[in-house]
Amino acid sequence: MAMASHSSIPFRLMAVIFVLAVLYHAAALSIPAFAKAAYPATYPPLRHVAFIIVNSLAAFLFLRRPRWFIWPYLVLTAQVLQGHGVRLRQTWVDARQINWIDVIVVSGVLLGLVLLLRERIDQRNKGSAG
Repeated sequence: MAMASHSSIPFRLMAVIFVLAVLYHAAALSIPAFAKAAYPATYPPLRHVAFIIVNSLAAFLFLRRPRWFIWPYLVLTAQVLQGHGVRLRQTWVDARQINWIDVIVVSGVLLGLVLLLRERIDQRNKGSAG
């Protein structure tokens, strides 16, 4: 496992972002008025549970950053782009409105991917430089 290095602050911030996502889904699961305001009525409660688990794991793994973490994170990124990214584009095209939660989620996930890719490249460069 790659342990936290001198550049760990951005990864700690990513962990905090994912903890906030856990709290957001937990609030939607436990506060009906919040769920009604934040999600369509058809949004299944089990999906909140799934994202509480996924986001909790992501927060933990951003702190540990095992070498293999980038692969499941790529899957999460694809899922977020397929969901939030498509909805962001549709909302803009159809209504010329911006759904800020979609902007935040897409931007945050892409930032995490950039950080993980940069770390992977840095590790590879250090390995070939030695």
